[in-house]
Amino acid sequence: MSYHAPQPPPSSPQRHLLNAFGPHWMPPYPTGPIYPPYPPFYQPNLIPGPPPPQNLPGTIATSSPLKNVQIHEFWASRIAPMPGSISGTRLKPHPWNPHYLPANVYGTSSDISDSPRSSQMVVKGKKNKQTEEPFNLNKFAEIYVPQSLRDIQCTTHTLDPLPAAQEYPPASYTETFLPVSLMRELANPHAADLLVSPPPSVSTTVPPLEPHSYYPHWSHLLVHELDRLADDKASVVLWETGIKVYDWFATEFVISVPGIRENYPRLEVGDLVHMREVLLPHRTPSARAFEGRIIALRKREGLVNIYCPALKRYIHQRGFQSAYISDLEDGMPVFSPSDDIPLFFNCTWLMNSRPFCDMDAAARVFGNHLAIMGPHLARRWLFPEKSDMRKPIPLREAGEDTKWIDHGLNEEQRLAVSSIVYHHSPVPFLISGPPGTGKTRTAVETVLQILRIQPESCILLCAPSNPATDVLVQRLRHNLTPKSLLRLNGENRSFAELPIELMQYCHVENNKFALPDWASLMKYQVVACSCIDANALVTGLCTNSALIKLEETVTNSLHPHRSSKHRPKPHWTHLIIDEAAQGSEPELLVPMSVVLTPHDDEMDQGVVDQLSFSPQLVLCGDPNQLGAIIISDVARQGDLDVSLLERLFQRRLYAEHEHARSNIAALSSFQRTNFAPFVNLVKNYRSHPAILMPPSAIFYDDSLEPFADNGTISWSKLPNPALPLLFIGHNGLEDCTDERVSFFNSREIKLVRDTCKSLIAERELSSPPLRPEQIGVMAPWRQQVWKIREDLRKKGLGGVDVGTVEDYQGQENRVIILSCVRTQEQFLKDDQKRGIGLVSERKRMNVALSRAKELLVVIGNGNFLKRDPYWRSFLQFTLRNNLYTGPDLDMPVDGNYISRLESLYANPSANGDLLDENQQDMRLVRFAGGIAREVLKE
Repeated sequence: MSYHAPQPPPSSPQRHLLNAFGPHWMPPYPTGPIYPPYPPFYQPNLIPGPPPPQNLPGTIATSSPLKNVQIHEFWASRIAPMPGSISGTRLKPHPWNPHYLPANVYGTSSDISDSPRSSQMVVKGKKNKQTEEPFNLNKFAEIYVPQSLRDIQCTTHTLDPLPAAQEYPPASYTETFLPVSLMRELANPHAADLLVSPPPSVSTTVPPLEPHSYYPHWSHLLVHELDRLADDKASVVLWETGIKVYDWFATEFVISVPGIRENYPRLEVGDLVHMREVLLPHRTPSARAFEGRIIALRKREGLVNIYCPALKRYIHQRGFQSAYISDLEDGMPVFSPSDDIPLFFNCTWLMNSRPFCDMDAAARVFGNHLAIMGPHLARRWLFPEKSDMRKPIPLREAGEDTKWIDHGLNEEQRLAVSSIVYHHSPVPFLISGPPGTGKTRTAVETVLQILRIQPESCILLCAPSNPATDVLVQRLRHNLTPKSLLRLNGENRSFAELPIELMQYCHVENNKFALPDWASLMKYQVVACSCIDANALVTGLCTNSALIKLEETVTNSLHPHRSSKHRPKPHWTHLIIDEAAQGSEPELLVPMSVVLTPHDDEMDQGVVDQLSFSPQLVLCGDPNQLGAIIISDVARQGDLDVSLLERLFQRRLYAEHEHARSNIAALSSFQRTNFAPFVNLVKNYRSHPAILMPPSAIFYDDSLEPFADNGTISWSKLPNPALPLLFIGHNGLEDCTDERVSFFNSREIKLVRDTCKSLIAERELSSPPLRPEQIGVMAPWRQQVWKIREDLRKKGLGGVDVGTVEDYQGQENRVIILSCVRTQEQFLKDDQKRGIGLVSERKRMNVALSRAKELLVVIGNGNFLKRDPYWRSFLQFTLRNNLYTGPDLDMPVDGNYISRLESLYANPSANGDLLDENQQDMRLVRFAGGIAREVLKE
């Protein structure tokens, strides 16, 4: 069931409910009736609230690793308290700094006053008194915010804080298996070092990414990204917003936040909301504020579920009556989701900094190990050198009778699995694969073969996101039982987010996901979790370092006189991270810190038994697809958005290897003379060769090979039936309905609808016949997604799958229709700041163009898109091959990015007499482009 903010009655047309980014224009005080009308017993100044709790500091002592953490006052009012701590009871004036407000979304302090005459929305032909420049009415102008509402943000409030969040797992967890002396020695004293001081100046030089400055480098970037995220969240105010009941018994409420549809503000489960009460009709403060915690994000509906027990008490104390008086809870009325609560608030956000603290702590662990230098595992994982691969390191010979569990693997996929299972790589083993090459399939077979060949292994299996981790578990569950496979979830994850078939692989306590007891955890051979959720193993001291220390302590205590000291083997023998390019390097360091061992390995000896003490690291992904979204300029300039997988592939060990992706001849040969710590998957089992041509040339060094065995799409609208790809150009402009949060393009909606109708009308011509559910529509903005979906449903095409580009990462369909939406330059700065859209977003463009199996249709404004060099190359491809329809493109045709596939599949008959003049020109262009390609490669 969906809930919507209450709408104003017809008798009061000026009373619009204020949305997430400020109100529409309204006079300083309402002239119509107050909405919603308050009950007769509503007396805001006479009903006392609960006695304020004891004023506590920002942090309290706990027995967890965060004990006695002293958070700098710079952060105290901008981030949620750490586990074991609570907020103070005085809510200071909101630190609303217009300097950080995104351009064209929020006004500046000079734009906002109580008088509508100061708004920039002035009448056409009038002049601004300050600039004396004419302005026109602009529907995209900044939003007017009354000064009376802003004054509420400048008032100190009495805050009802939430109870302290508990550590996950609790501090008592380690007491079940570790001696007290080891608990003190192994506890992480640096869990919140990121918060002990404010961020350095933006002019401060970022420490280089080198072994000696590894931790300072990432700490510098993380603190700037945290600072920027906190500022962005603090700058978003939900003015005079209403609230709905979601689940009265669970103390859950709902707030409408339209911006989360496009991940702005970037709210996460665990963030806090501060709600300052607004008293109508004069918008005066009540001096009362409430603190809630985000427990669910419903982005499709633009709604946020919050947990706020203090608000529930307050509603009863104000004497509000439920529509269902007969329903009572402890003698008090029970409210249902249909009830309107006549309370309004100015809401602001505090982010949960714990993930950043976890990443910072993991970076410190590796920084400390890198200080040792020499052949230590941390250095070989993060800064591998050619000298680390002096000798092949076979564990055993791979037999020809290998019992493959997945019999459909091709030669290169089997090579990747065998290289990991039958060898011990002293450096990270990398599996790179473009869309449709079976990366996840290879990772799953690797897990199963490790367990078959090395039955004593324990594998930590991770991915940056929960959905990607769920995919891994769904594929493994056909071969592994719940006794050997654990799906470890964060405690804040809701049951609804998890596929129902995976519940049997999870551990639940007190109606929440939890970490199993230590003895049970040690029995699992595969533990799957997201990279950030792997910190539960760090907090619970279930890391290789802690477990090896425990075994050494126990063994040495039992055998104090033994001359040869026992060297334990690691519990976690393998770490496999799928979709590794989607996470930042510090994010991947969290699971890596779980499997990192404390000892140096004597690599010079080249002893296999010695190397078996080191876990293996496997990274699998595609550096050319969507990665971590970073919003801080300092962090981006320092390459926080560059994944570890991408960085490692740039090191000489991988980039200059004879089997590197840039060496096409090597890619086609698998008779390797020496062990290579990587495999590049190039066989594409998804797409028609024509669909592979642009991404192969633009993003993958012209290396993709078509191996798809699909059906065919026959469609009369294709100008070149041999190549199932079409670009439909237009000159329509985009629009928006919610103050530049999300956009739609009416012209493209009509073109999408007409394309779908035409395809379905000719469905019998395709083989097999095309069904609506085999058509997928992508758009970079959710407003476009919803409007397309609504339009198609009206035409009886509700089976067509419509989603954003992010929704389609890892997905595919027979037909993909891409709606680009953007046509106006004035919005590009905002797009780049938020990391959305398809212009100047190379990786998002790659994902969008690589989802189709049999037909790709792109709808956009070609004359606008051509300013992006990647889109310009794509448009050149469509012009060369007669795949463009629409307004003329003022763009000469050239041979830029002509791939081998285009030379092979798009070359007309060699008999020049049968070609018209234009076809002969295109043939010459392809020929010249092919020669240039080969010369450049030489």
